[in-house]
Amino acid sequence: MKNYKELMNYLYSGVSLNDSKYENVSLALHKLIKMDIVEKTKNKRFFLNSIIKVPKVIENLPKRIANQRKILEKCGYKNLFEDENEKCLKFSTSFRLVVGLGAGHVLENSLALHHIFGIPYIPSSALKGVVRMASFWEIFEKENKKSDKEIEDKEVEDLQKQVYDNEISNFDNEDILKHKLLFGTQNFKGLLIFFDAFPEIQENQEIFELDVMTPHYSKYYTQNQLPGDWENPNPIVFLTVKKGINFCFNVLFDKFRAEEICKNKNFSQEVKKIIEEWLSNSSNLSNLVKNWIEAALKEYGVGAKTRLGYGIFE
Repeated sequence: MKNYKELMNYLYSGVSLNDSKYENVSLALHKLIKMDIVEKTKNKRFFLNSIIKVPKVIENLPKRIANQRKILEKCGYKNLFEDENEKCLKFSTSFRLVVGLGAGHVLENSLALHHIFGIPYIPSSALKGVVRMASFWEIFEKENKKSDKEIEDKEVEDLQKQVYDNEISNFDNEDILKHKLLFGTQNFKGLLIFFDAFPEIQENQEIFELDVMTPHYSKYYTQNQLPGDWENPNPIVFLTVKKGINFCFNVLFDKFRAEEICKNKNFSQEVKKIIEEWLSNSSNLSNLVKNWIEAALKEYGVGAKTRLGYGIFE
């Protein structure tokens, strides 16, 4: 290959990335690539550099999400962030974000890209999981005043058994009961519904950034051999969402089912009392969920490599 443009044209069998003829980054990353050529030329970085811009964005995406909220509100759901600007919470990435890094891909590492819109996003399941974790640790801190060094694994396990079992009706701990009502159990559907979180981006905006991880002992991880300094480091280039990208977060409350629970004789008075309070004063519930989301995004992070600072918002 004589130059970068010729390499890209060959990789894509005539689809020119430099001329921005592709419209969906997800298709470019997962369908168009010829892995045999990438491996031979060792030009994964060239390939990934060619898609750091989002060529085309669904212009009415915010309107679509707003319409989705309106439809669900007609079905008995309540927007918890009705009083917020644009009726959703907004946070900005304070460092790189990578969701779906471990998904199967010919380039060894992947990135969660919406298969229709072709843009990076945070799946609702990932968001709900980290918010649920923030709620759990808030309960643990209230129950346990010890320092981190004094906490024993059994204390965490005991609380996990209480929080994650299927019992919903009879509980002395109000915080655990609220957690179960909102996030659900194996036998009870939670009263919160989380939307996928999408970024606020413009057409041809550079929202991606390349990063590198360098495993030094590949045979130790893949072939169960003893690690040794005679092995060659293996740099792996992967795609991330860069710092400073705004994401919108939407959460709804299942008001219809909450009202039905209050009429149901199978639920305890403690459960009904909590739900009636949420129905009469939704601002308390909104603040509770907002604090959980803020703690989840600012303290714990979402996606992969959070211990290294990835997926943290501000």
